[in-house]
Amino acid sequence: MIIGRHPLGYVVEVDGPQVLLNLHESTRGHAAGHADGVSTVGQPGDLIGVEGGSNVIVVRVLSVAFAEPREVHSRGSMGRSTPAVPLRQLRGCVIGCISRHNERLEFTAHEWRLPVLGAAAFPLSDLEVLATLGGKTGDGERILLGRDARSGLLPFSVGVDGLLGRHLAVLGGTGQGKTHFVAALLQCLARAPDARIVVFDVNGEYAPAFAYLGSRLLVTRLGKEGLRIPYYALGRHGLSRLLLPSERAQMPALRFALERLAFVEANEEGAGLVGEAKVLFDDCRAGDARDAFQAIRKLKAGGAKPAAKWPHMSALSCLSAEWYATREDRGVARRDSFHYGHIHSLVNRIRGLIEDERFREVVRVEGGQPAEGALSMAAEGARLVETVFGSQAGNPGGWSVHVVDLSRLAQDLMPFVLGSFLELYAAELFQRGPGNTHPTLLVLEEAHHYLRQLPGDAETGQHALAYERLAKEGRKFGVSLLVSTQRPSEVSPTVLAQCGTWAVFRLSNEADQRSVSAAAESAAANVARQMSGLARGEAILFGGAVPIATRIAVVRPNPEPRSADPCFGRSWKMGSDVGEESPPVPD
Repeated sequence: MIIGRHPLGYVVEVDGPQVLLNLHESTRGHAAGHADGVSTVGQPGDLIGVEGGSNVIVVRVLSVAFAEPREVHSRGSMGRSTPAVPLRQLRGCVIGCISRHNERLEFTAHEWRLPVLGAAAFPLSDLEVLATLGGKTGDGERILLGRDARSGLLPFSVGVDGLLGRHLAVLGGTGQGKTHFVAALLQCLARAPDARIVVFDVNGEYAPAFAYLGSRLLVTRLGKEGLRIPYYALGRHGLSRLLLPSERAQMPALRFALERLAFVEANEEGAGLVGEAKVLFDDCRAGDARDAFQAIRKLKAGGAKPAAKWPHMSALSCLSAEWYATREDRGVARRDSFHYGHIHSLVNRIRGLIEDERFREVVRVEGGQPAEGALSMAAEGARLVETVFGSQAGNPGGWSVHVVDLSRLAQDLMPFVLGSFLELYAAELFQRGPGNTHPTLLVLEEAHHYLRQLPGDAETGQHALAYERLAKEGRKFGVSLLVSTQRPSEVSPTVLAQCGTWAVFRLSNEADQRSVSAAAESAAANVARQMSGLARGEAILFGGAVPIATRIAVVRPNPEPRSADPCFGRSWKMGSDVGEESPPVPD
């Protein structure tokens, strides 16, 4: 494969996967010419080929240096002169080899195939570079992600199954090109007629990028004049995420309330059995609690009449408080303030959400008529999942991209509301079983707002497990995640560790860099050196979808999302002469 090419150097040292080459005088340590043009060979990250029998061993350049750097600066010192051409040396690391099969080039990533001393080194041809970078050298559906950042000429594409078969993480600081990269990627994927992509759009910027899809685009705005989520549709899993009950005391009380919710009527003041007076309250009021005790006993025995519609959300706090705090002692029913203290924080959380106007904009707390038939949280949850994530068997002729606009949702509520969505979806998927859901891509924008541990006592750690399980096992159930965030250090480490492919834009924060290095251990050394020096619109792509870590200039979407930089100069009407003359300094 390298016959007819002029060598640029030869191997003089082999130290494990690291090799040292002496460069020929003609190379000058900068570039090498060959039949396909000119290749750079003197910058860290460049690729060169070394003789390896019938194969080509691929070496990534780590550094280039003079063998005796002091000699370069000795001209005129004590009458000595500089050698005509100081010896240049290149140090690199073996990353794999290229072989030919049926007139097709194939790259295999490994470090065990090493060159021999004296083996000649050559520049790689464009086809060999494409094969190494994972270009289109074989069959299969592939999508273009960008071009090689060093030359700007070689296209960089990846296989769809390799990219989506395991989750994708897109990381980078604000303004570095994450949103444009995600939009361009989704535009490629949306070409498939049976694609199903759900985008959780935190800032309301993605819809313009898919307007050209027409009826294949569905945009749902969460909040007023859009989708308001019935609280009871979140079910046991979603409401547990929303209300964060402690495992020992509050979870059993909340579970009782959820199981008996369909047998009571309630308003903001209290709750009662269907057709009876409201005798259940959440304030541990003093006095005779006989009516409340009898109502709870009737609910436990299963003798209550089912309601025709869902009660107000306050029924949850009333049922939880009365079940846990009401006691009968020597024939006298009363509310025990000591036991009520164990559940008081849960009651306050429910009350706080009901009274929060921003929460009521996106979640319906008033109750209402069931979707169909008898009251069933499972049926309500299934209907909500189908509305947001599509039907179980796919939706032929329907939408391919569903943008869920979350811009009306307050950020302090996002971990709870959106986390409840994901909890509900995960529970539905696991109930269906593997292979029973149309393959779906979930795009989780600004994931640091909700894919993280929530503040609270140690017991609240349990509430992060469902979305972590979605990351760990979701692919078995037909779900792939695209996790995009500015702050990987604030995202659950478990979620990041389950991502198989990474696109890392510029990251300057040390904590964020460490989180990437920890989660992507195999590529940590090469990626960590480059993360803080990437130009805008450049990313390092590595992981299961690509053979080696590659620096690319990403493609731009067309049309673009609503994510442009603000035009301060034009908006502020700054003239071209601004700054030519300094303003007077005040006394």
